[in-house]
Amino acid sequence: MGGAAALAGPAGDLCHHAAALRRLAMRVAAVLTGVRSVDAGSSPLRARLDDRMHVWRVALDADAEALGARAALLDRLAAGWPPPARAPWPVAVCAGSSSSGVPSGSRVPSGSLEPPGSPAAGLGGAAVRFDPVLLGVLAARLRAAAAGAAALGREVAVVLGEADRAMARMGAPAGMCGAACRGLRLVAVEAPDAAADLELRISRLAAAPIALRRAGPSDPPERIGRTPGARPAATASLAVAAGLLALFDPGSDSAPHVPGVKRLRAIRARLAALPAPARAGVIGLLRGGPLTVLAAMAARLADTPKPGAVRAAVELAGLADDLLAGAPTDLLGELVRALPWLEPAAPLAAGGQRPGPVLGVDRSGDAIVRDGADPDDVGQGAVADCYLAAALIGLARQDPALLTERLRRNPNGTVTITFSPGSGATADVTVTATLPARRVTASVPLDGGSGRGEAVQEIAMDGDNAAGQPELWPALYEKAYARLRGGYPAIAFGSAAAALRTLTGLPVSRRAARATSVVDLMTLLDRGEVVVLTTRTRTRPGGLVAAHAYPVLAVDAARGRVLLRNPWDPAPGEDNVRWYAWSQVVTDVHAVVHGSTR
Repeated sequence: MGGAAALAGPAGDLCHHAAALRRLAMRVAAVLTGVRSVDAGSSPLRARLDDRMHVWRVALDADAEALGARAALLDRLAAGWPPPARAPWPVAVCAGSSSSGVPSGSRVPSGSLEPPGSPAAGLGGAAVRFDPVLLGVLAARLRAAAAGAAALGREVAVVLGEADRAMARMGAPAGMCGAACRGLRLVAVEAPDAAADLELRISRLAAAPIALRRAGPSDPPERIGRTPGARPAATASLAVAAGLLALFDPGSDSAPHVPGVKRLRAIRARLAALPAPARAGVIGLLRGGPLTVLAAMAARLADTPKPGAVRAAVELAGLADDLLAGAPTDLLGELVRALPWLEPAAPLAAGGQRPGPVLGVDRSGDAIVRDGADPDDVGQGAVADCYLAAALIGLARQDPALLTERLRRNPNGTVTITFSPGSGATADVTVTATLPARRVTASVPLDGGSGRGEAVQEIAMDGDNAAGQPELWPALYEKAYARLRGGYPAIAFGSAAAALRTLTGLPVSRRAARATSVVDLMTLLDRGEVVVLTTRTRTRPGGLVAAHAYPVLAVDAARGRVLLRNPWDPAPGEDNVRWYAWSQVVTDVHAVVHGSTR
């Protein structure tokens, strides 16, 4: 299209989008403004922080430069220049970086400032002075930068989409505006993990953030005394500790008195208001007797079907969840033993297999998310929850930021995931990074030995991505969903609509497959909705798997075909992604489940 054919209306539209992209480029470049490393001399912590933030800044600069180039192209089109045959710029990637965004030669793992077991992870070695206040301020700024990057990434995606459509109306090829948000994704995903590492460092610096003892028999009731020689604790910490210890007083031989809902909510609110190190210190006071009383309270409420008891049980379970998220690391095992329902019931053995004991594989040292959530990260495993895996794949395809926003790593290694189980309310579910597994016979020798050996194989969703790298977010989402529903056995053969509604908190629709065309499916995907196909209990030979769920990744309306992903964990070298003619598979599909993400 030549300049003479350019209309004033479309040209003005292009100029408007160009100005919006320039403003966004300035905001992208300023995402890390005010985020500076702590003054810790030449410590390994500072070196890792500086290295990580350098990677982020380079990636953000590349994002801003790419957005500026797109704005310049829009101005050229508005001035009457013909559109190029292809985008005149490369994909925005950190200069001199690897595919994961880490500079060549860097030893910093994605999402982690200090690898477990490294000298910098402890307090040994050369003496380095840290200011917990400065560390806390930096952690808060990192979390604020992550939230800002996530929100800005969504805004950039909207403006780029509008600009792309405006260019298409001017005759430019589709997809010219592309996407330039790698730096924003890195900050949104990795900055919260960096903040969690800093908070963990704070808790290590304050190894005894609140050293208290129970009051003696001669002391007034509910009074807390300080251990001689220990530093004084803050007044707020003392008050919360006193309230918790009074709540779970193990001194009485009778059945524990169950507190009311208001009192439980007040304790939870005061506990949440404490800084992470002080909260860990307060929760650490519950070792032994108080945890036993908490378990007895939970059991008593479970046996009482009255409405008031049900509400108290929900609040008490929420308090237990808060304790799991904020407890010191060395208390997690005791807490789970006292309240075993904090770990979901183990998956059942697949048909025809010997059950064998279920083991727990600790994956707390592995990455939770690598460079954003991706559909290829999900592999179903041996639990019959293809509907949940399909919903997660669909979300990773349509709105990966939502999955990472609703997942938070805690300083003690646990992970808290926010669900929307119903009635518009949200529920935070905390789980450990211990995944269920069983021993299996390996077909190849282990550790260089001869013959066949034993290996440990995870039962549920895979803790590794398609490239074989540790990436835990799908397995942790599944574990939290199992906890929410009552265990892994309880989530077998469920509803794709219920799973999608729980993940997004928004209404979900179902329509008959025979009443849905390829154009309808394309329209749903273009609107940003997640689309999942559920199959019939019997399907034609060579067709889709019966009683299964498939997420729709793309639609080719011109050829009448859909791109589907089987949620099963793919074999090495495969991806379980395949194009299908809609006219051939529609007879296998029972319903089309779809819903928005925001």
